Amino acid sequence: DLHVHLLADNKAAQEIDSIATQHKWVDSIWRNQIEVIVHNVEEMIPGWREFLTNMLTTESNRQWMDERVGIGGYFRLLAHRIIVPYECRNRKACTGDVKKDLQLAVYMDTDAIIISNLNHLRYSAENTLKMTKEEGRQIPLWMWRDNSGFIILDLTRFEQMWKRVEILRSIARGGPNSKNDQSILAQVEKNCTSFTAEIPLAWSTHIGHDGYRPYPHRLIWQRKEVGMLHFTTPAKFNFGKNFMDKGGPGKWCEISRYCNQTATQPGGDMYNVESSWGLAEYYAKLSWDWAFFQGGTSRIRPNEKGHVLKYVKNVCRPDSSR
Repeated sequence: DLHVHLLADNKAAQEIDSIATQHKWVDSIWRNQIEVIVHNVEEMIPGWREFLTNMLTTESNRQWMDERVGIGGYFRLLAHRIIVPYECRNRKACTGDVKKDLQLAVYMDTDAIIISNLNHLRYSAENTLKMTKEEGRQIPLWMWRDNSGFIILDLTRFEQMWKRVEILRSIARGGPNSKNDQSILAQVEKNCTSFTAEIPLAWSTHIGHDGYRPYPHRLIWQRKEVGMLHFTTPAKFNFGKNFMDKGGPGKWCEISRYCNQTATQPGGDMYNVESSWGLAEYYAKLSWDWAFFQGGTSRIRPNEKGHVLKYVKNVCRPDSSR
């Protein structure tokens, strides 16, 4: 079964609900039970903002920390405060499989696209946990490769990360660049390496890292195994409404001085971009009806009834969550 948790402010929650209604999510049939939970955290934001300000700043630098992303960029670091109570309450337990699922929760940005089976990521993460136990090491709080856009989180213990931030006053004393979500995790990891572990390279493919922004055409022959594609957009370029707008993935070749956008022949730079990063465009532009059939109905075996997708709207309030 799959539980998809979406943390959203009021505006985003309304937009998601509009999409879910328009495309009739609740009429879709899947082989396994899928539950999509939209957590409207609008009422949590004032308290979270105060918490972040107290935790990440000092009296001398009380200005807000990451204007590039805003409060939403920190939701991943506070998600455990919403998801753990919700899951434990609704599944009437916080042990066994429920605890295991919460210890291996996958966080991904909205500009990350899955193109392979998540089973590989799950099995790899479980193997990492097994090895750390056998070696007598601490179970990691999160697994990543230095990019906060795609992480495996132990939601049951993630509050320990904030306790470490409180001890590391260097983060609060630092400048704005030290206070965004990714920098916070990196600084905590540097101070306490036992807190983290690595995910497989296949699940760490970012256009803005590993040299792929200036050389997007290299991915196809540098990586034989790719599970996800993460499109981090440089702010100085007008890429349109989203990362698939105005030319799709090909625009990363167009803006790069090292990628020949006119080389569309097999083996050419643009051809290689479209054959690697370009695969994300298929998934991003797939219609809902086609997605329901390809991912859901077509996978149901004979004599199986399948499961109707569950769509849940959860309004979070400070008096019902930490």
